[in-house]
Amino acid sequence: MASIKKPSFFVPSPETYACAASRCTPYWTHAMVGLLISLVPEPIADRMFLNRNIEIRTKGHAKDARKKAQ
Repeated sequence: MASIKKPSFFVPSPETYACAASRCTPYWTHAMVGLLISLVPEPIADRMFLNRNIEIRTKGHAKDARKKAQ
């Protein structure tokens, strides 16, 4: 979550998240996303997660390469 600049509908602010966590209940949009993901067949969800993680990794490698080039 380090790359998240500002809260949005699906990303709570640190204060909102801490408040929800202190009540031992998840942030409601995370619960909704979890429900929706649970409705998707597992192989499709796995592929979605894999693609997202590959994208994040690729961006990280590109950022590291830019830093080395400087």
